[in-house]
Amino acid sequence: MKFKFSTLIVILTVISFVSCKQNKKKEEKDVHLHNDAVHTLKKDSKKNCKEVHWTHHQGEEGPANWKNLCDGFSDCGGKAQSPINIDTNHIVNGVESKPIKVQYARSKVSIVNNGHTVQFNVSKGNNAILDDKEYKLLQFHYHSPSEHMIDGQHFPLEVHFVHQHSDSDYAVIGVIFKEGSENVLLQKYLDFFPKSKGQYNSEEEIDLESLLPMDKSYYRYNGSLTTPPCSEVVNWYVLRTPITASKEQIEKFSSILKGNYRPVQPINDRVVTLYK
Repeated sequence: MKFKFSTLIVILTVISFVSCKQNKKKEEKDVHLHNDAVHTLKKDSKKNCKEVHWTHHQGEEGPANWKNLCDGFSDCGGKAQSPINIDTNHIVNGVESKPIKVQYARSKVSIVNNGHTVQFNVSKGNNAILDDKEYKLLQFHYHSPSEHMIDGQHFPLEVHFVHQHSDSDYAVIGVIFKEGSENVLLQKYLDFFPKSKGQYNSEEEIDLESLLPMDKSYYRYNGSLTTPPCSEVVNWYVLRTPITASKEQIEKFSSILKGNYRPVQPINDRVVTLYK
């Protein structure tokens, strides 16, 4: 009887040991599966850029870290990024450059504050001929201070007229502001600019061509969008002649834009040409 009892104890001990070992393996497997699931979730979330929050201001979500926020933002760390500092001592005469031909008409007023800029969406049928290609004008929007620098100098405002030829071919005409006479467009609509996310629409029409300076001499270089995803698909035409806005207009508009500019990026081996 004593032998049978001892044998029973041994059997129960072995069963308990084997059971504990199996439970431990199961727990390790569950932890491994959980970690895999978390890793997959993080990986997938990094691929989905729609929900990624970014900002123009310093910090984890700021310009210096855009390239790491999402797989689709990787171009933000590329070699042909915008804006740049245009050093007029190191530009090349664009002997083969051609004049900008804008075919702008009139557009109904649609002003949007999307949280990153104040943007005017424009009616269809407004185009520009740039280097013998037709580009459709999509919208124009503002940055304060200017994103491009000229000889190391920022300007109070910069407006970008964004055009598209194809999904991989954009052209942006950049126009800088200096302090001076009142700006007619700002005089009429500045009070209606949404101060936070929102939209203002009007059946009134604006003359788009009047928003550009008469002298359309430009600096030309290949670059990128200046906001995520920073795609390097942009032909930049930065007009040399500034337009003006009053000190009061600049200050009021700048308070809405809240420093929405990207710092200048390395020019690397790119060439900037000048067309007069």
